[in-house]
Amino acid sequence: MKIFNLTLLIVMMFCATTFAEEIHPPIISVSGEGFVEVTPDRATISVGVITREKNPSAVQTANAKAASNVINSIVALGIERKNISTGNYNFNPIYRHTDNGKRILEGYEAANSVTVIVDDLNLVGKVIDAALNHGANRVNNLNFGLRNRNIHQDEALRLAVLDAKRKAEVAASALGKSIVGIRVVSIDSSHIDAPHNYKMARSMAMEDAVAETPIESGTLTCLARVHVEFEISR
Repeated sequence: MKIFNLTLLIVMMFCATTFAEEIHPPIISVSGEGFVEVTPDRATISVGVITREKNPSAVQTANAKAASNVINSIVALGIERKNISTGNYNFNPIYRHTDNGKRILEGYEAANSVTVIVDDLNLVGKVIDAALNHGANRVNNLNFGLRNRNIHQDEALRLAVLDAKRKAEVAASALGKSIVGIRVVSIDSSHIDAPHNYKMARSMAMEDAVAETPIESGTLTCLARVHVEFEISR
């Protein structure tokens, strides 16, 4: 009876192993990468409005007026108000430290930022100049992007999958095998790489009061990486 049970167990284990092998053929595990270079069609500009006065009410009034002038000058260029926002408002006292360690209150500082979304890249330089000439005294940053990024990211993902498939087919052919199925597909990453993050100071825009601030948008790279396990013939 024990011999029979042992024999039955061995047979069951053999069948289970054979069955598992039939369900799960060997695999080739590869990674693929795809990228698409795209010309940006949108810019996001952030300028700072910093004012200093002796008393709190004066600095708040001055800052509000300057920010309003900046916004109006940008609207005059044809930028819709819905694409302009303010934020990151800071209000702080300004102290001077004496040699004996005392702090003397000298006034107050208010800092506000105005963010503008520009879909006509020909206006980027004009927006910066208008802001700096009407109350802004700092360009915080300038970033280029895409209005419809999904189209380009999807294409990069498609190319990444094709790259993985090509690698698997080459490897399988070298082994005298062929691709018969797919076990697992995972997306490792999908993003847009913007190598140019423009930062400018007021002096850059004011070197020539006549010339417009030159802006070069460059290109963006949409990247995608995938990992695929392909089933191959035995």
